[in-house]
Amino acid sequence: MHIPDGLLDPATIIVLWVVVIAVMVLGYFKIGKVFEKEDSEKLIPYIGVLAAVIFAFQFVNYPVPGGTSGHLIGGTLVAVILGPWASVIIIFLVLVVQSMFGDGGILALGANAFNMGIIAGMVGFYIVVFIVKILNKTSIKKEIAVTIGTAIGSYISIVLASFICGIEISISGAVPFQIAIPAMVYWHLLIGIGEAIISALIVLYIYRVKPEIIMTESIMMEKVLKINISKYRKPIITIFVVSITLILMIAVGFTIGILSNAPDGLERVLIDQNGESWLENLVSPWVPIFSWITSEYGAAILGIAISVILMSSVFYLIIRYKKNNSIDDDL
Repeated sequence: MHIPDGLLDPATIIVLWVVVIAVMVLGYFKIGKVFEKEDSEKLIPYIGVLAAVIFAFQFVNYPVPGGTSGHLIGGTLVAVILGPWASVIIIFLVLVVQSMFGDGGILALGANAFNMGIIAGMVGFYIVVFIVKILNKTSIKKEIAVTIGTAIGSYISIVLASFICGIEISISGAVPFQIAIPAMVYWHLLIGIGEAIISALIVLYIYRVKPEIIMTESIMMEKVLKINISKYRKPIITIFVVSITLILMIAVGFTIGILSNAPDGLERVLIDQNGESWLENLVSPWVPIFSWITSEYGAAILGIAISVILMSSVFYLIIRYKKNNSIDDDL
């Protein structure tokens, strides 16, 4: 669902950039008290790891019946782990890294962040909250309720994001409304299944190995939960193990052919309507910094490393300034 440059009209680009910037600025102030805690720096390596996971799963596509492919968006997944406001910032930064490799346009960053961060992230999160609050009234265990909620929220939000994306490309004149919206929704009804499964499995895995990373339990469980950041240990080992695992997954996936080079849902709609040459000839104001890297493995390794460093650095600054502001307020 990465919109390339040259597809959207200037008005749509500007409006969505303004909305995304406003939400990220607001998100900084509403990101949560957890980032003001004395030992909140211990969260930074895990945020970097999460960014690497999202980059890797957005970087590679899984096959979808019908000659297309899909990839994880991860907006709802990130929102469930770190909260809806943090998810917009994280997805935006991941999209910045991906644009360096030519996956999504630089001018279209606002639109992509709106679709994948705000719609798939924030809206998806509150769908999860709604589902979990219903399941809380049953005897279903907490981790299973959140896993089920994540699957449903991820699925609904990805379909909704595709609907919004269809509107955006229609307004811009790329594809007529009557074609763009049904086609985008149709493909993402299929692609969303993978989104739901991958997101749910990751959340369930986290609950099994490090449940304290799920920062939004107090919202979903409707009670105050004390977050013990002191439990966060061995972050360097975690970063290393996760990064190596992701790289091996990508390498094995391409080697045995379970990953796909077929067009994703948006590309399929554009190709079916206007032809592959039309899509390839879209004009972009810049040449992606790492477009010279032809190796999928090399791009994956570099992208994962940049994602970890960029996300860790940004959230170090966020946590530092939030803690400083908290101290000033106390004084």
